[in-house]
Amino acid sequence: MSSSNPTHVLIATSLGLCLSTSFTIGSLGLTYFAIPAILLPSDAPLMPPLELVTERQKRHFQTEKAPKQPFDSGIGDEKETLLDSGATSKVLRHDGKGNGSPSSSSYLLRQWFHLFSKGMHTMPPFTMGSALLYMICAFTLPGPLIPADSWNRILAKRACYIISALLSAGVMVFTLTALKPVNSALHERVKDVVKQEQGDGTAAVGIEGHTDDKRHETEALIRKWGKMNAIRAILPVLAVVSAITALVL
Repeated sequence: MSSSNPTHVLIATSLGLCLSTSFTIGSLGLTYFAIPAILLPSDAPLMPPLELVTERQKRHFQTEKAPKQPFDSGIGDEKETLLDSGATSKVLRHDGKGNGSPSSSSYLLRQWFHLFSKGMHTMPPFTMGSALLYMICAFTLPGPLIPADSWNRILAKRACYIISALLSAGVMVFTLTALKPVNSALHERVKDVVKQEQGDGTAAVGIEGHTDDKRHETEALIRKWGKMNAIRAILPVLAVVSAITALVL
């Protein structure tokens, strides 16, 4: 490691590496652990059950955690705003009812929606925080500190940090472009479940043992969503490689 790395650069780079690595682990965890778990044919859902109910005062989807669940989830009373749905004024509420049959499309959508909500609130700060830290490193690197250093080396280090920052910020670009169609398709299905329950007061498919025809389509979309998460995780990995290169130059 070059001795031209001042203390603040070492600290900022270390924090950036931690954030980038955490994002990658989280994304791969969704793809290879959480998604397969919610697709398992089990009567015990991975996430707490959801009931879709009408809430006229709110103009967005929201999860509302109930203190008592049929399956202990360890989640207390709290609310998380998830998705601004325009004219759709609904609340996704889980209170132990309306979870639907494990073989139904609505069951998978409820489980996916929990994963999406957790990721939407926790993952962006990791990638955007690392991008900010890498940019700080790029623009606060001092000039040559020892005779062996040169301006070419400093410029190369700055270029590596800028590349790391762009790759980290590229996660959001990927989310808003490549991943958006899959997200939109799944959210439309969530809205359909809300509308069906609003119309007849029951889940889209709530009869035990009955397989929803849309279940396979929903499962395919969720699998695609998981694969896109894994592809997106490549960007912070490349950011880590570039940042480490900057350190050792």
